[in-house]
Amino acid sequence: MDPFIKSLRHRRATVQARIEDEQARPVPDQLRLSALKRLKLRFRDQIEFIERMNQRGETIPIPVVRRRSHRPLLSGRS
Repeated sequence: MDPFIKSLRHRRATVQARIEDEQARPVPDQLRLSALKRLKLRFRDQIEFIERMNQRGETIPIPVVRRRSHRPLLSGRS
């Protein structure tokens, strides 16, 4: 199996575990759940796209989901 696809599947499984953890909470955060579900769908779409292109034997650039860095905003500065 392609290591990149394997990595995407592992990330998707990790997101699914986070979804299940959030749903198990007494009061799940709906915004967090919807964001996690969208991320899971994005991974699924990428995996399906890559597999579909590999079946055709085409060489394609692989789209990559990158992590966003979250920097705290500094208050009082303009």
